[in-house]
Amino acid sequence: MDRQGHEQIGTLLTAVLNSNPVLAENYRKHKIKSLWSEISGEYVAKATEDISFDRRKMIVKVRSSIIRNEMMLIRNQLVARINNTVGSDIIDELIIR
Repeated sequence: MDRQGHEQIGTLLTAVLNSNPVLAENYRKHKIKSLWSEISGEYVAKATEDISFDRRKMIVKVRSSIIRNEMMLIRNQLVARINNTVGSDIIDELIIR
């Protein structure tokens, strides 16, 4: 808090997310979607049609079979990048369709 009794917005957001695990998980999923081009690379992001989540699995639909095969090879690395980006082990498995 500052001298006038105001709190920083980052502090308030962290407190809200810590108090509500469902909200925190949805926030992290949204963050993954919004940062997908940085996580996967611009070329993969352009070929991505849809991203969805089912429990601790992330499902990515891509247009190109070539990109799909390349992603299958680096799937574990992508899971690690995703989890590092959001700062939590939110994804256990990446399914590429």
